Amino acid sequence: MKIDHIAFAAQSLDQAHAYALQMFGVKLPAGGKHPLMGTHNLVTRIAPGIFLEFIAIDPEAPGPNRTRWFALDRLMQEGKLEDAPQLFGWVASLPGLARNAIDSSQHELLEVSRGDLRWHFFHRKDGEAEAGGCLPALIDWAGGKSPVDNMQDVGLHLNQFQLAHPEMAAIRAKLDGLGWDAACPENRHVAFADAARPALTLVLDTPNGRVQIEGGGV
Repeated sequence: MKIDHIAFAAQSLDQAHAYALQMFGVKLPAGGKHPLMGTHNLVTRIAPGIFLEFIAIDPEAPGPNRTRWFALDRLMQEGKLEDAPQLFGWVASLPGLARNAIDSSQHELLEVSRGDLRWHFFHRKDGEAEAGGCLPALIDWAGGKSPVDNMQDVGLHLNQFQLAHPEMAAIRAKLDGLGWDAACPENRHVAFADAARPALTLVLDTPNGRVQIEGGGV
């Protein structure tokens, strides 16, 4: 099990573009559309095996027959995305996800596509983040290979992704139970901390210098 990508929820992709240009000094490459969820995204590689995603409701897509992932429905309804995109959470890759997914009434295992990409995705049915974003949604790319190597590198480089939570020992135990390997090169970017409330801290080296973004618990 290893970190696959870090996700921001955005009001729109235009907002995400403007945010990235101001914060990082870069233009973000387009990703694609997710017909199952009525969303679309921007993606860019930020480290070997890891990418950054900005995801938003696709105004041209019909509404899905389910709650959208990354809590986009609630965040839009509550106006939480009006000022800026929000650092929402992260996704970890877990081989054999369809065989090993936890049987839970609160979760669902999806078969998802974006263009010619296919993957399994395991998350909460209500689209909310686990543990304020400290526990990841799970993904298993078809063929076992992430598309990250084909993504454009626009000059954003991951320095650290910190997870903070008042019950961090329990979170570490859950990750370890899923096969988290702290020695994996991708996972060395992830740090764990005790805190009074759930929080995420993303540190990126960018053309605008080092940028630190706080999030989670949205």
